Amino acid sequence: MLAPLLKHLVAALLRPVQALFRRVARLPAALVVEMRCARRIDAAARRVATMRGKIAAMSRHLSAGNVPGRVDADRKLRAMLAELKEDLSNMRRDLAHWHVKECRGRVGARLEAAIDQLNRIAADTWTEADRLVVQIEEYDGARAHCPAH
Repeated sequence: MLAPLLKHLVAALLRPVQALFRRVARLPAALVVEMRCARRIDAAARRVATMRGKIAAMSRHLSAGNVPGRVDADRKLRAMLAELKEDLSNMRRDLAHWHVKECRGRVGARLEAAIDQLNRIAADTWTEADRLVVQIEEYDGARAHCPAH
């Protein structure tokens, strides 16, 4: 009777240790996946930052008044900016959903930093795109009423 009880007690004591070993065995693979995700998110952040730079350049160009006539008479640029803003909003929403659903809101410091940076850059780019739309509206509105421009 003592032997089965002893086996049961040893098995109960070893369960947490075995679970720890299983987690440690999965750890390197999880770190590799996390690093790969962080690199992909960093690449997306660089692409969005490049877009923000282009938007800022266009804004500076308009502020300098160097564009003769209307900038966006056919409203295609404004439509593209609206689409960009929607894409940025969707990207941030999808990233947050993935972070909660797939990662349960818990990730390593490297991946967390990449997510935070992408969110910051995407939010700043959305704001810059919105400002550019307003700036185009004002610029084209002034040009529409002044035939000399």
